[in-house]
Amino acid sequence: MLLPFSLRARAWEPHGIALRKRLNLSTHHLLDPFKLAPLIGLRLLDLDDECAGLPKAFRQQLLVHGKRQWSGGVYAQPLPDGSRICILNSRHDPRRIKITLMEEVAHIYLKHPPTGLIRSMDGLRMRGYDKKQEQEAYGVGAAALLPWAAIFPAVNRGMAIDELAEQFEVSSQLVDYRIKITGAHTLYKARQRSLT
Repeated sequence: MLLPFSLRARAWEPHGIALRKRLNLSTHHLLDPFKLAPLIGLRLLDLDDECAGLPKAFRQQLLVHGKRQWSGGVYAQPLPDGSRICILNSRHDPRRIKITLMEEVAHIYLKHPPTGLIRSMDGLRMRGYDKKQEQEAYGVGAAALLPWAAIFPAVNRGMAIDELAEQFEVSSQLVDYRIKITGAHTLYKARQRSLT
C-alpha cells in the first residue's frame, strides 16, 4: 500500500482504503458517500422534510440565517436496529456535502463516542467539540475520497488542484487540504513551478 509522507495521514490512509473496499472500489474510482452511508449504518434524512414541521422562525434560522454555521450531524442515540440518523445541510455546495457526509461516516466507522452537550457562558446548551476526533474523522473521510495512490501520481505529474477537484468531484479546498496533510505540498509547489 502506497502511504503518504506525513505520519498523521499515514495512520488515516488504511481506514480510507477500508471504507472504499466496502463499495469494492479501486483507488481510481469515485467514491459516492451516499452509497457508503447505509453500509455503515447511517440513515440520511432530507433537511427540507425534517424542517417542514418547525415554526417559521426556526426554519429561517436553520435554512437561511444560520445555513453557513452547520454542515451536518448524526443523532447521538442509535435507532432500535443500531443505525443512526444523519441530517446534512442541503444548502451547501454538493462537493462540500460529500466531505461532510464522509466525515460523519468516518465517525461511525471509527466508533467515536458522541460528544455531549455543554452549557455556554450565556446558559445556552451546545454540542461539545473533540478536536482529535474531528481531525481524525475529517482525515479519514478525505483519504477515502482522495486516496493517496490516486492523487500522489497526479500531483507528481503536475496536475493542479482545480484539475484534481474536477477529476474527483470534490472541492478545491479538500484537494488543497489533502495535499498539505499528506506532506506533498512541497512536491506540489515544485511540480507547479516546473510547468511555468
